[in-house]
Amino acid sequence: MVQCIESRAEALLRSGFATLCGPFATADEAFDAAASLLVGMPVDPGFPSLGIIGDFVVPPIGGPPSRDFQTLHFDFGLPVDPVGPGDVARYTALYIPTDCPPSTAHTRLVPLNALLAQVSWPDRDELLSRLVSYGEVHGGRDDVEGYIEGSFARIVEGAAGGEPQLPSVKADPDFLCGNEFHSLAAELDFFKGHGLSVLDAQRDIIIEAGTVAVFDNLALTHGRRGRRRPGELRQRVFGHRALGVEAQRTLRDRVLGAFSSGSS
Repeated sequence: MVQCIESRAEALLRSGFATLCGPFATADEAFDAAASLLVGMPVDPGFPSLGIIGDFVVPPIGGPPSRDFQTLHFDFGLPVDPVGPGDVARYTALYIPTDCPPSTAHTRLVPLNALLAQVSWPDRDELLSRLVSYGEVHGGRDDVEGYIEGSFARIVEGAAGGEPQLPSVKADPDFLCGNEFHSLAAELDFFKGHGLSVLDAQRDIIIEAGTVAVFDNLALTHGRRGRRRPGELRQRVFGHRALGVEAQRTLRDRVLGAFSSGSS
């Protein structure tokens, strides 16, 4: 297992994604293995150690059935314009119990560098200015938390500039994040309209029962194709709790650096 962890850590560093096959009999076993994998991941000087910032059952048992897709997003959101301490997700681990019937759902993993290199973007200062302005007039900016954006489509729309197409969270504070598109095809068309072919960069994976998948939440954006049964998936999010503003900006700038891969 130690050798497996070491090789998977290399894969996680290289591609932002790794799978531990186990099989793991329980979610605790699976997530302990994921935590061991993350011990080898670099942490910025002065940052707190990685810890658990969220545990979820997806979809919730007793809740509404899942849609047949999930939009691309960042867990806990990207701190575009933070104004106070906040939790930031660094890695997400996904586990399906061993007694779960085979799943038809695919996890969609899209490396930011590969996708954003398809288009030329403005420089970092202009990019950040556009995103902050988008949050002030259209995105989910909160005067207490600042602008934290989970929707990857909104980040692309803000970065592109121009007239927004997506529903305004400012105009409708009750709008539920993740409902920007009525279908997967509509989401893909939206990105295509911005010059981005998601399918050319995307990697689809099926998480087998008893295995745990781990990915870098700030190097890849992720979503889902297909439905999940209630209680099918266990999710643990590792990150920094109550991270300071400057540290959040450091991580934000690293994500924005992916846009420079397509800059002229």
